Amino acid sequence: MTMSTSTLLLTLVLAATSTMAFIVPTTQQSSYTSKFSNTKLHESLAIDGLVKKVIKEGTGPALERGQVASVKYSCYLPGTETKPFAQSEKQRMIVGDGQMIEGWELALLTMNVGERATVRIDDAAKFGYGEAGVPPIVPSNAPIEMEMEILSAEERLEMGAFANNEPLTPRTPKAIRAAYEARQSAKLQDEIENPPLEGLDYWKDKIKSYYFFGFFEGETGQQAPWFLRPSITFPIAFAIVGAAFYVSLKFGAISERGAQVTDELDELITLQGVLRDGFMMAFLDVSDKITV
Repeated sequence: MTMSTSTLLLTLVLAATSTMAFIVPTTQQSSYTSKFSNTKLHESLAIDGLVKKVIKEGTGPALERGQVASVKYSCYLPGTETKPFAQSEKQRMIVGDGQMIEGWELALLTMNVGERATVRIDDAAKFGYGEAGVPPIVPSNAPIEMEMEILSAEERLEMGAFANNEPLTPRTPKAIRAAYEARQSAKLQDEIENPPLEGLDYWKDKIKSYYFFGFFEGETGQQAPWFLRPSITFPIAFAIVGAAFYVSLKFGAISERGAQVTDELDELITLQGVLRDGFMMAFLDVSDKITV
C-alpha cells in the first residue's frame, strides 16, 4: 500500500512538471505577444499597456501580414473624444509593414474585415509615440485612444518584392520629428548666416531672380542656348520702341480720336489736282503769248 501511494504521488509530480514545461511564464508571454509574427494574435488583445475592446464583430477573413487593408480610424487623447488629432474615412495601408506605431500594428493583426474596435495605449514608450511625442499635438509619453474599423482587405503582398521609391522619406514618428527639427535648425542657421536684405539691395536681388521669357538664367540655374545681357538688351529695346512710336506719330500713323485724317490716297488725289491745274495754267499762258 505504501509503495502504491509513493508511486502514485511520484507519477502526479512528474505529470505536473511535464505539463508546466509547455506553459510560457507571464513575463515571457508579454514579450512574445508584443513581437510581430506571421501568425494571427488572439482576438482579444490585453497586453500590459495595450488593451483592445471589440465593438462590432467582423464577418470577413482575418487580416494577415502583407495584405493591403482599408481602415477607417480616429485617434484621440484621453478626454478629447470629440476632437480627434488624426482621422480618416478610408486609409489604405500594408498590414504589418512596421510604418505605424507598434500598438496600431499589433491591434491590426488581431482584427477581421468588418470588425470595429477601440484600442487604448497606456504604455506610450512601447506601443505609442514615446518620449518624443508629436509636438504640439501629442505630448511626450501621452496615452492614446484609437477607434478602428476594417473596411476591406486585398490580396496578400510579398513585402520584399517591392522597392521603396523614397527610402530616405521619414515615416516613423521619431524619424518625422527628427527631420522636422533638422529642417527648422537649418532654416534658423540660414537666417543667421544670411540675414534678409533690405531697401535697395532687396529689390536688386528680387529683380535678379525674375525669369524673362527663357532668355536669361532662371532660379533653377538652367541656361538658354543663347545669352543676352539685360544691361544692354533692355535699353536698346526701349530705344527701338520709342523711335518707332515717334516716327509713327510724326508721319500720322497715330492720330487723335475724332480728328480729321488724310491718308496717302487723299494726298495723291490732291497732288494730282494741283499738277493738273498747274499744267492748264501753263498751257493757257503759252497760248496767249502765241496769239499775241
